[in-house]
Amino acid sequence: MREIGGVAKVCVLALLAVLMPSALRAAEPVRLGQIGLSFYAVTAGVVQEVLERLGHTVEVTEGSHAQIFPKLAQGEVDLLVAAWLPHGHAVYWKQYGDRAAQLATLYEGARFAWMVPTYVPEATVRSVEDLRKPEVIARMNPVIQGTGRDSGNMMLSAEVMKAYDLEAAGYRLQAGTIAEFHRAYAQGIANKQWFVMPLWWPHYVDRIGNMRPLIEPKGLLGPPSNGVLVASRAWAERAPERTLRVLRRITLGLDAVAQMDYRVNVDKLSPRDAAREWMQRNAGRVAQWFES
Repeated sequence: MREIGGVAKVCVLALLAVLMPSALRAAEPVRLGQIGLSFYAVTAGVVQEVLERLGHTVEVTEGSHAQIFPKLAQGEVDLLVAAWLPHGHAVYWKQYGDRAAQLATLYEGARFAWMVPTYVPEATVRSVEDLRKPEVIARMNPVIQGTGRDSGNMMLSAEVMKAYDLEAAGYRLQAGTIAEFHRAYAQGIANKQWFVMPLWWPHYVDRIGNMRPLIEPKGLLGPPSNGVLVASRAWAERAPERTLRVLRRITLGLDAVAQMDYRVNVDKLSPRDAAREWMQRNAGRVAQWFES
């Protein structure tokens, strides 16, 4: 009996050795890295809700592009919402992408564009090149309000400024917080001002429809990208298989993200509430992510 008991004990210990790492992994908090813009926040809200339904606790870290990408590479965050690949965040992916794994394409067709209000006559301002016309310079706000200096949009917009010699024409690309960015947009529209802004899809302004993109002949703002959910390679190697399988199935689309972003910025919902609302309205689609 002692020998049988000893064998049984060895077998139990061996079984625990196999099962415990998986159990521990499932119990670990998932550290979700989120870039500090509202359209990223609503997308991250969906991912967080999915993780919590899978039984994970989630710790959210928010920061700028230049803060979050290194944290992903260093294993300080497990997931990042979201990398624009292959073009929008190419500068960061080249530096940190070898330590990350692509899990899901959350939306396709993401891109940057300089935009002006629709009340600015297209016959007068159709292209970035038109910003140098004397009659346009006389009316256009010289301050081009942007977001954080380390965003892909702002880095590429700085190249646009140089390529079209817009500083010499009197324009200034100004970095700022997202609150300053949205305030500049709202005030410009309210005052019927002529102004230009570096915007992007998906964004809540897309749903309002009062801004139109300018042609950028040199193609410096780049072709469309995909918004990709990425993980640190270290986390992807130890994460539960079911968690990875469900995360890989998440799809949203540009319209869904813009809709949730609208609910945050216009209707004043929190990003989590906007995400939950969208998921409730699309319950059948969400359920497919969790199928075995």
